[in-house]
Amino acid sequence: METLLEGRAITQNGQHSPADSVPPRPAARTAAYVLSGAIAALMIAASLAGLLVDGLYHEGAWAREAFRGGDVITLAIAAPLLVISLIMSIRGSHRAEPVWIGLIVYALYNYAYAAFGAAFNDVFLLHIALFSMSVFALACAIPNLDLAAIARTFRDAIGARTIGVFLVIVGAGQGGLWIFLVVRNAITGEVLHEIPVWGQHLVFALDLALLVPSLVLAGVLLARRRPFGFLLGTAMAVFGAVYQLNLMVASVFQDRADVAGVQAFAPESLFLTATFVAASVLLLLPRGSVTR
Repeated sequence: METLLEGRAITQNGQHSPADSVPPRPAARTAAYVLSGAIAALMIAASLAGLLVDGLYHEGAWAREAFRGGDVITLAIAAPLLVISLIMSIRGSHRAEPVWIGLIVYALYNYAYAAFGAAFNDVFLLHIALFSMSVFALACAIPNLDLAAIARTFRDAIGARTIGVFLVIVGAGQGGLWIFLVVRNAITGEVLHEIPVWGQHLVFALDLALLVPSLVLAGVLLARRRPFGFLLGTAMAVFGAVYQLNLMVASVFQDRADVAGVQAFAPESLFLTATFVAASVLLLLPRGSVTR
């Protein structure tokens, strides 16, 4: 009875079974894995619908082409990377875990726009499900990650402090610009002329509530080389790289649709995309693979 209460499996000769040495996986982490697999599948389905179903998005050209451009990156890059990082995380790779988390953050942020900013369409329920599942996947995953093991994995990451400072600068710069525009609107009523007003409202709300604090917090903790900083900093670098690709391809679609005020491959977009990609690569590659 005592051994049963202790939860130990003992063989007939009194020896502990090999299974005793394997720690049980928390149910919440298993739920995060299941939710992540479902997110990847629904991302593929929603993106295919956005690209193949004519007239799926009922917005004007600015938003419609932004959604369709984003669907390309979600289908071609975000969903495959999510599947790969999820499989590697399930197999015990601590290096893959921040990638997995970063792509769930991508899904949350990307489908927040679709769920709250798009008009009714045939995949509206998919967008709601993707947003909701991303929230709960993060809630189940992050508290059940081994931060100490992740910190050991990334302790030799190249340029971690510099990349942390970069994340802070991007977050603070983005936040400062949006706050200026919001305050200016409150004083003068002026808005950006190139972007629909409802679009600006949603961008400012999501970025100031979620993106800016996440970038700044991740950057500070990564620069200070804290265990959670290695997780969140790498995740935000991966998120930034994939989402900048999303924005860049969206601008290509908008430019092809002759949307006023939009330039495909704008220099600032190319710079930020390249910088986020470089930051992700430097954090994820083992130091030995770079110095060889």
